[in-house]
Amino acid sequence: MGTHGDLGNTLKWDPPFPDMSEVFKTHTKKAINDAVSLLNARKQPFCPPVFLQVDSLLARRTAKFDVQTAWEALLAANCPKDVLNNRRLLSARAEINEEVERQTHTPPKFSKDGKIAVFRINSAAQVHPVIATRWAGHLKSPKLEIVLVANTGYLPEKVNFSCRIARCARNRDPPVNIISSLKAVADLDTTDLVQRMGESFARGHKEASGGIIPAKEFEELMALMKVGEKPDPPPEGEKKPVKKTVEKSPQKNNLNNYFAKKT
Repeated sequence: MGTHGDLGNTLKWDPPFPDMSEVFKTHTKKAINDAVSLLNARKQPFCPPVFLQVDSLLARRTAKFDVQTAWEALLAANCPKDVLNNRRLLSARAEINEEVERQTHTPPKFSKDGKIAVFRINSAAQVHPVIATRWAGHLKSPKLEIVLVANTGYLPEKVNFSCRIARCARNRDPPVNIISSLKAVADLDTTDLVQRMGESFARGHKEASGGIIPAKEFEELMALMKVGEKPDPPPEGEKKPVKKTVEKSPQKNNLNNYFAKKT
């Protein structure tokens, strides 16, 4: 379950991975996928080696960080479906879904060049990666490349942020590289910003990156991106840029008032 959850349901179980054909005859991929959604894959150095990549949605996402519940649910399960009956994990999923829905309505601001959309949220739950993935699938613009969601409420005096490549930019040539883009922005600084942000800046991989940096340094990074500044007017004779749009989302809210404040 750890490998399946970490590498995704498109993984082909060829060597060096074991032959799982008999396992999938007994336990369907759907059952495993549903269980992984509660036992959300994530590398944790303190987890036992057999389940090194398994951590719970409850522990990872909610403000409670209840690792013990996830571990006990996993030990008590005889099959993936048993995990789905754990009331505390189901409650955690409901809590996270509610928090994601509440935080998703934050309107974005864009970097001056239009390549990065920045969403700011304040949540004690680790929902910034979920929201980044969600909006990366819906925001559209000819210039947009990266969706960045910054959470100021997860750790004191820190900003946890997650970045995803916008779906509209996935076939760009050259390909979008989030880590390279973040480092290119940071390199615009003429002081010691890169050193002050530390090793937790631009972690992950080229398509899903992020970091944990001090709040002051994050604001400096946003200033380098020129977030919220209007783009320079196009030279005379050039066509006006296409307005940023949002693809229809399968959520219950109407997009016409999606960013409206709730009463």
